[in-house]
Amino acid sequence: MRSRVAAAVLLLALGLPLTGCSSDGADPATRGAAGAPAPGRQAAPSHLRFTAKTLDGAVFDGAALAGKPVLFWFYGAACAECPAQAFETAAKADRYVGRVHVVAVAEAGTGNGLQGFAAPAGAGRLPHLSDVGHALRDRFHAEGINTYVLLDEDGEVLYKGAGAEGDKLDGELAALASGA
Repeated sequence: MRSRVAAAVLLLALGLPLTGCSSDGADPATRGAAGAPAPGRQAAPSHLRFTAKTLDGAVFDGAALAGKPVLFWFYGAACAECPAQAFETAAKADRYVGRVHVVAVAEAGTGNGLQGFAAPAGAGRLPHLSDVGHALRDRFHAEGINTYVLLDEDGEVLYKGAGAEGDKLDGELAALASGA
């Protein structure tokens, strides 16, 4: 069984404010009149209380990811493997649509990123966030570009590793999607 203490420390560390990428902690979209979660909405855990810009300039609210597992894929312009990995990431988004959120995170300076490569066939648009100052990479302790970080619905890190290590990641995703 995973240590509850380690999970608490991880959640505390992930909840630290980030310059340019954190909110004030209030989550009006999920709060009711007395600060309780609004009916039908789950309050976002602290690690998902962030805002970031997408590569096309829209505001992305991390609280929208609450209630389901989340797979973050961190990539950059200097990554030779990332265009091929973009197809794999889009396939994961298609395979687990409605069960796992999949979010691509581009390091600053990536331009339009790999949005054209990572266009899921059936899941709609895969969000591509701009990671100015590595705020998201630091928040989720990603080790660099072409790295995946998989969180369960409670924010516990289930997997962290390179895109080339896909078998273990696929096993974790399959277990989450099946409810195991």
